[in-house]
Amino acid sequence: MMTEKRSTGFTRKAQPVTKAIAMLIVSVFAVNGASAVEGICAAGEIETTVLVVRHAEKTCRRCDELSEEGLHRAKSLPAAVEKVTNGLSAVYHSDTKRTRQTVAHLDPKPHIEYARNSTEGELVAEIFEDRCGQDVLVAGHSNTVPKILELLGVPPGQIDARAWFPATRPDGVREIDHEDHDDLFVVKRCGPCGKDGRSILMHRNYGATTTAHAKAPRVP
Repeated sequence: MMTEKRSTGFTRKAQPVTKAIAMLIVSVFAVNGASAVEGICAAGEIETTVLVVRHAEKTCRRCDELSEEGLHRAKSLPAAVEKVTNGLSAVYHSDTKRTRQTVAHLDPKPHIEYARNSTEGELVAEIFEDRCGQDVLVAGHSNTVPKILELLGVPPGQIDARAWFPATRPDGVREIDHEDHDDLFVVKRCGPCGKDGRSILMHRNYGATTTAHAKAPRVP
């Protein structure tokens, strides 16, 4: 297993996209699946796709091992990934057992472990530097997934924070509900991975439903 940890000092600014256009994109994606992902970027543009998931269910709140339910969900992840990408070039997961188990059934491409105490900015900078123009998946945590999406350049208007990230810590950090494990966020990066590119967020679900929160139309 590859283990790479470094900071690239990458900084960027998202391009503005209206909420109406963003929700239209999410709706089209929900109906057409992978065909919509392939048609987002203009001809000739560099296309980078980053799939982001939270780890599957654990045996207990403070445990670092997946439950039977979580292991079953992990088995369903490859099929969901195949619907939105033609193949991953790398899989990133934190240095925890629960994220390793969540991605264990994905193809044995490089599985790159990142330190959970490293910043999300370092992780995204590494992806943009090393994997621009490729498809990758990142397995994170309830309090890191929202920040990862933001750093990937997703405009705030595309993120349904109330539905997807209902919890807010005292320090203002958004979190995924602790009982929610079925989200598959797909970020399509069109153009350069630097400041001149633009990012579009699409949302899917995989495995059994784990939340009663209202979300975008569920697409298995």
